[in-house]
Amino acid sequence: MLQGDTLVLREWREPDLDALAVLRNDIDLQTLLMTQATPNSADRVRTWLTQRSSREDMIFFVMSTRADDRVVGYLQVTGIDRFHGHGELGICLSDSAQGRGLAREACDLLESYLRQTLSLRKLILKVLNNNVRAITFYRKYGYRDVGILDRHFRAGDQYHDVLIMERHLGT
Repeated sequence: MLQGDTLVLREWREPDLDALAVLRNDIDLQTLLMTQATPNSADRVRTWLTQRSSREDMIFFVMSTRADDRVVGYLQVTGIDRFHGHGELGICLSDSAQGRGLAREACDLLESYLRQTLSLRKLILKVLNNNVRAITFYRKYGYRDVGILDRHFRAGDQYHDVLIMERHLGT
């Protein structure tokens, strides 16, 4: 468990399933995360969480408020390569939790953990090129653009460009 001033990054628990199912069933949010939203029962979310938690090349944290342990999102680092020192960041934050500095606090906690515990030196991420709010946050946080995947993600009957960004940890 990682604790900040207002946020806790922790393992998932059974009582989290309903809140996480809401996030996993939010079609617009899942599209922004570049996933194919499908109906998610509590059992499906439990299976998804169990699979994520058991992978050796990945870490997964539930984000909850320190005051009342309310789930506000989750974040993960996938494709962890400890030899080369990098992984791929993914953040899901509920609409009601955005704009409150929680993503920054979560990233600060996560980066410290990744440097100290896993000796990672760099994170990359992929974000829809039209997700201005997320891109603005990432740039302010120190991520830099490194490329565009042209017409890479399909949502409905349209293809969207995907921006690739990276950040060296501790910078």
